[in-house]
Amino acid sequence: MRGSNQKDVSAMIRIRDEEEFLYPAVKSIADCVDEIVLVDNLSTDRTPSVIESLRLEYPNKVTCYQYPYALHDRGKDHWELAAILEARSSPHLSHNYYNWCLRKCTKPYILIWDGDMIATDAFYDSIKAWRGSTKVAMVFKGANVHSDLQHLIAAKSSDRDALAASLTVPVFPGWVTSMTYTTPEPRLFPRFLATFEMGQWTHHLASPFLRGRLASHCCQRIEDVCYLHLKFCKRNPYTRWSPDFVHVISSNMTVGPPLSSEWRALLRHWQVDGRRA
Repeated sequence: MRGSNQKDVSAMIRIRDEEEFLYPAVKSIADCVDEIVLVDNLSTDRTPSVIESLRLEYPNKVTCYQYPYALHDRGKDHWELAAILEARSSPHLSHNYYNWCLRKCTKPYILIWDGDMIATDAFYDSIKAWRGSTKVAMVFKGANVHSDLQHLIAAKSSDRDALAASLTVPVFPGWVTSMTYTTPEPRLFPRFLATFEMGQWTHHLASPFLRGRLASHCCQRIEDVCYLHLKFCKRNPYTRWSPDFVHVISSNMTVGPPLSSEWRALLRHWQVDGRRA
């Protein structure tokens, strides 16, 4: 275990029905972090047994918790509940859930990871460089893998206004107009003074280290793809999204560029290359 002056990291992983890819997702970052905090939110599949397997495999690194409140869907449901002033402290809103998870982490730096993300070589290289730098945060993106596990996805339309026209709440993340890559975001940051705040569509991270001029000195921005995102390879990729947003995504999705040989090899390594959800 590295000392605290070596940027010890807690990986914070919020989980609901992630039996398909949770094990390789956690394994892919296990050697890069000092603590893995797994929070299960009412899973109904085999996720609890996968969590237990990981806890037994990493008894000195993995800690497990249960969050017992159902979250409102991103989009319309979130918007309507968040609009009620007295409801903003509700445990059913995602920013309160994320802050609850954040308080379970004990290390000075937090890595936000998901149960459907597989770290690439670029992630390993980037976090190594980050540890040796004066930067305290890392901004990076992922690539959205198509369900055929041979391609990335792409968008049929990049017309933001046209896509928003059918939404009850005309707010959605930037990646929707391209879909091939996720939006670059600060997924590694100091726990000190960090909090998740309520947004229109869902939550967002707030930290003084990510604002204004301070961000240019504190953030390491990675251009390479740091993870393969397997969300759209699941049996049910659209949980926790409002129905109108699901329609926009599913109807706008098409097959994108083929996976590189490196990424195909990565999926083979984690034994997910032949799996169709």
